[in-house]
Amino acid sequence: MEGDSSGPLIVMPPPDAPRDADVGLPGEGVDVTALPEIRPRAPAGPDPVDSRPGLVPGELLSGQYRVVRRLGLGGMGDVYLARDEKVDEREVAVKTLRPGQVAFAARALEEERQAFADLNHEGIIPVFNYGTHERVGDFLVLPYVDGLNLDEVRALARIDPDRFGGSRFHEFVLAYGVRILSALEHLHARPGSDALVYGDLKPQNVMHDGAAIKVVDVGSIRPAGAPGLTTYGFRAPNVPLRPNEVTGASGPQDDLFSLGETLRVLCGLGDGHRDLGPLGALDRLRAGDTFAARAAAGTTTPAPDGLGLLSLARVLRRATRSTPADRFADAREMEDQLRGVWRELRSLRTRAETFEPSPLFLQSPYALDGGLGEAPAVPRWAVPPDENPPGPLHEAPGTADAAARLPVPRPDPHDAHHAALSRLADADPAALLQHTADWRDSPEVHLLRCRLRLRVALRTELDDAGLKLAEQELRAAADSIGRERSRHDWRIDWHLGLISLARDDVTSARDHFDQVYGAIPGEYAPKLALGLCAERLGHHHEALTFYEAVRLRNPSLGSAAFGAARTRLALGEPRACAAAIEALDAVPQHSRHRTAARTATVRIAVEYAACTDTLSTVLVRLARLFNEHGLTDERARVRMKAEVWEAAQRLAAGGIVDAAALGQLARETAARDDEARDAGARLEFPSSERALGRDLSGFYLLLAHQAARDTDLPHADGIAERLLDRAYLVRPMALRHHRERRPLPALLRPLFRRGG
Repeated sequence: MEGDSSGPLIVMPPPDAPRDADVGLPGEGVDVTALPEIRPRAPAGPDPVDSRPGLVPGELLSGQYRVVRRLGLGGMGDVYLARDEKVDEREVAVKTLRPGQVAFAARALEEERQAFADLNHEGIIPVFNYGTHERVGDFLVLPYVDGLNLDEVRALARIDPDRFGGSRFHEFVLAYGVRILSALEHLHARPGSDALVYGDLKPQNVMHDGAAIKVVDVGSIRPAGAPGLTTYGFRAPNVPLRPNEVTGASGPQDDLFSLGETLRVLCGLGDGHRDLGPLGALDRLRAGDTFAARAAAGTTTPAPDGLGLLSLARVLRRATRSTPADRFADAREMEDQLRGVWRELRSLRTRAETFEPSPLFLQSPYALDGGLGEAPAVPRWAVPPDENPPGPLHEAPGTADAAARLPVPRPDPHDAHHAALSRLADADPAALLQHTADWRDSPEVHLLRCRLRLRVALRTELDDAGLKLAEQELRAAADSIGRERSRHDWRIDWHLGLISLARDDVTSARDHFDQVYGAIPGEYAPKLALGLCAERLGHHHEALTFYEAVRLRNPSLGSAAFGAARTRLALGEPRACAAAIEALDAVPQHSRHRTAARTATVRIAVEYAACTDTLSTVLVRLARLFNEHGLTDERARVRMKAEVWEAAQRLAAGGIVDAAALGQLARETAARDDEARDAGARLEFPSSERALGRDLSGFYLLLAHQAARDTDLPHADGIAERLLDRAYLVRPMALRHHRERRPLPALLRPLFRRGG
């Protein structure tokens, strides 16, 4: 059964035959509220059924409003176009009640007049005046809006998607949502018992006029919890109906349901809100998903790219859950997530950054690089490459590292310790546990202690007792929040995911992070965590989809860039090496992860070097890493040069790079060395294969020094000895060898005496 509110301000053509309009797209800015400029090419026509009694053209109401024609029929009465003869002949809409309308409608009109006398919001159509006419009874005077309602906009976009930028239309749908939420929040936020709800939100009740929108047909607005008109299909399932009526008592979260369903209809996602759950499931990312293909084919305009379709489905599903407690708590929370999904859609479409600080997560200082962003560790050279070659560079980070280094939720601003928690530094976890030991318990304090206990346990090689203490703190946090409320608190699932990662239970961690993604689909952190889980499980295409959604939105997040690079290399697609390097090159210079990202590009380029040109590119990148991109640690520089020189020796030994090419590379490197500002950053690339061997021998000796002096390196003496053997193995034959004259650690002196 279907019910209308007080009726449209203009006639509504059938959705398959919308009025034509000129559509001007806004510039590609980062304003989430930007909408196209829509101007109908012809005014709304008269109601084709005009034989009913009512006002007639030329009739004067209250000595001020001259009727022009009838515009349409609403559920509560008729709507007429009139001119205000006392205010510059402006066009207005006059809304009346039909004769014989039930008493409820009369009361609703009176309530509408009173409710809107003092309500002022740019997104809600205002009431100019009201009066009474002897033949038609009470009437309201409102602005005349000659735009398209959102149902007409949807129909126009379906007919000609290019007018709305193709898939960009879905971003405009989210912009509608953000603007409408502003109006809803204005109603919901009225103090105490004065809080209002709209009650009957649907596409026909929102007008797009120029570049603005107006929520119209305001007769359904009433106090929160009071009965009023609703519409089947947009009414929340929990709204109770009186027998044989279309009225129901709505709350603020029921308005959010109606808005979510309105946005779903505009996008064309499925046949009803229940389709959003399957459409947003993670298995949609797998190849051959016919359900996702059908859903994408049915969207109003081409579906969003990459992860965008899932995130869009999930944010609308959160709004349209059957149980109010599963929906967004309020309009502000829903707006934050719509904004986040909008930024994701824009970045995936334009391949450009659309960054805004997360309202829910702190940016992690760590880059989950899996070791790719660091110079190779010394033990890498301890085993001859022909015996046990090093593994690929695209190994996923360990679960323990991920559990300790994923982003941290921001403290709840309503928590008693919010100020103190916001000032805490990322210090030693054991010290922070001592520092907070005497703090009064609160949910955020328990969550902090959970993370600290987790990090302490990870430092002691997965101490199970420590993990149990972390779980105990998490249970205490859930108890503090309240058992029922904690079921709907994404922070609990986030920390359960971290604990599962610490236990190396990636499947369980994925399930918990999936719950977080469903609750806050506009946030980047759960997508980063899900990308990592997919990578650990070997689902590289799924992992790449998550990493790219995060990386494009905020290139400064090194973890996403490293994840995208690793998964592209693992997938082995055409141009995998180039695409991986492009992702890392996109990490901007101002990012704290820039040095690690540039280090990784050198290491990837070295691994895939196959000719003189690629080797030249490696040398250029290595020089820039030393001189522009922040690698100042001399020990790391030695290890990076050793890796590059080894690649050059391999290509020279295989006849791929000849003597002339080595000479040319040496001359080009020398020219760049002359321009280097840091004398210590000179590469001094050798000009012959013999010089390559001599340099490598020297590098291995330096690496032996590093191993011998590293007190934390297991089996340091054995590693140093093997590096010495390697140094002597590659050193070119000569009539005389010079002993190492620099001071040596006591450990190495007997080794050099034997090998010198």
